[in-house]
Amino acid sequence: MNTIKNLILDLGGVLFDLDYELTRQAFFKLGLGDNFSKLKQSSLFDDIEEGKVSPTDFYSTLIKSSTNHLPPTIQELKDAWNLMLLGMKSTQLDLLLQLKEQYRLFLYSNTNAIHIQAVWESLQLHHGIKNLDDYFNKVYLSHELEIRKPKPAGFLHIVSEHNLIKAETLFIDDSPQHVKGAKEAGIHALYLDLEKQDLKSLLIESNLLDD
Repeated sequence: MNTIKNLILDLGGVLFDLDYELTRQAFFKLGLGDNFSKLKQSSLFDDIEEGKVSPTDFYSTLIKSSTNHLPPTIQELKDAWNLMLLGMKSTQLDLLLQLKEQYRLFLYSNTNAIHIQAVWESLQLHHGIKNLDDYFNKVYLSHELEIRKPKPAGFLHIVSEHNLIKAETLFIDDSPQHVKGAKEAGIHALYLDLEKQDLKSLLIESNLLDD
């Protein structure tokens, strides 16, 4: 991996801690059933991640889908949707600064307008920064790019926009299907198994970072 000059990192899981189960349980209590999971989402969740539906329409659809006698409020839905967002450790920010000295660094996240606002608010509250722009050469968010992983087109867009050499570019994600999409786009990709290691240990193991 010593030929790698460009790193593309995922956000949720890889850098920002998540617990999808918290949102799944909260949705269940709001009468939405088990219609959200990490590996298989309904088209509604895909669509908001590609900017095809607005937060207003997203909430409206969920309210109509509820089987509860009293439908959930928008605030209840927002709280439940954001419940999965646990926060980002300061050690991750330190790691990004270290990586940026060595690589051209990019972020590519499947996210949405609701979640990213909560993420930025969390970073402001706990770390005093308004976003991650200073930590990356460029931040790519699926709902702005209108392409979500694992579609190869998203990776190809990043490669093209920055004239990256594919053989020198590596993507890291904690979702196997996203890793597969990156490989289909012709770039290197590594799967981060969060049950076994964190980003820093994977980078050290892959000889991409000194211990």
